[in-house]
Amino acid sequence: MNEGIQNQFNVYGLKMKKAFMVKSVVLAMVMAGGISSAMAATSGSSSTVNGGTVEFKGSVVDAACAVTADTTNQVVNMGQVRLAAFTGKDSVANQKTPFTIKLADCDTTIASQASVTFDGNAAAGEAGVLDNTSGAGNAAGVGIQIYDKDGSALDLGTASQAVTLIDGDNTLNFSADYYQTADTATAGSVDTTATFNVTYQ
Repeated sequence: MNEGIQNQFNVYGLKMKKAFMVKSVVLAMVMAGGISSAMAATSGSSSTVNGGTVEFKGSVVDAACAVTADTTNQVVNMGQVRLAAFTGKDSVANQKTPFTIKLADCDTTIASQASVTFDGNAAAGEAGVLDNTSGAGNAAGVGIQIYDKDGSALDLGTASQAVTLIDGDNTLNFSADYYQTADTATAGSVDTTATFNVTYQ
């Protein structure tokens, strides 16, 4: 074969090879892009499932103040106390735990003072002491005594000392302690509940 013709074939072959390689690369990129798009479409797909319910609770009051949400229904963690802390019936553990009732958005043109009355299931023969819930694993002969801001015992159904209000936010201070309600006390859990009302005057 003539050398010139041979060279033309070689050049033509190289051009064809380069063109094929370019087309192959472009095709690979297009395919890769298509796969990526498909994967993106799959990963971005949405679905809706039933998640549950949300309950909203509260109340509207026609009063001088509003009790804050964090103290409307609160848990006072009394911690642990040794059984040996009691010395007999009507003794206390001397481990007072403070708690508060917070009033918000107070308007002193409506009322200038506020007091709180606690109520609940009283221990037998103890008008001021909340009885412990009975049941397996619960302490027997032990209740909870609530105290006013000055440390005086506060009987159930009796209003606390009146607090002078200021416009805006007010905090009413109380405390609670373990109280031996029977001749014999036993170790166990203590769990009792008090309701409260706020009186504005």
